[in-house]
Amino acid sequence: MKHITLLIVVAFCASCSTLPKQYAKSPTRSLVRGESTLNSNVLIRKVDNSDILWVRGYNLGNKVWLEPGIHEVSVMCVTNTSWGSVMGGTEVMVKIEPGAEYLIKAKPGKKTDKKPSAEVVKVSG
Repeated sequence: MKHITLLIVVAFCASCSTLPKQYAKSPTRSLVRGESTLNSNVLIRKVDNSDILWVRGYNLGNKVWLEPGIHEVSVMCVTNTSWGSVMGGTEVMVKIEPGAEYLIKAKPGKKTDKKPSAEVVKVSG
């Protein structure tokens, strides 16, 4: 029984992955988060044409740490409205300053919008 439990734990840990080193937490990097509310959810898909940033298996996360400079961040936005949910991808440019923190928010769309939009808000620093 102990061996089965150990195998389950090892399999679970092997399926969990973290961000690649270049996007993980570091003292020289600033945090960029995707907003998560009842009405919207922003998930980070790519940074500067990187591979897709899968975390915990094949899931997208909502945090990434970036070095100072200008970065293109590809996100998936889900917004819930009275007429339904809209999901889609878009890109935002983020100018990272040392020690700052940023939030990417989904902008509510209209029924005629074909693509979601998002905005970057500096929340500290």
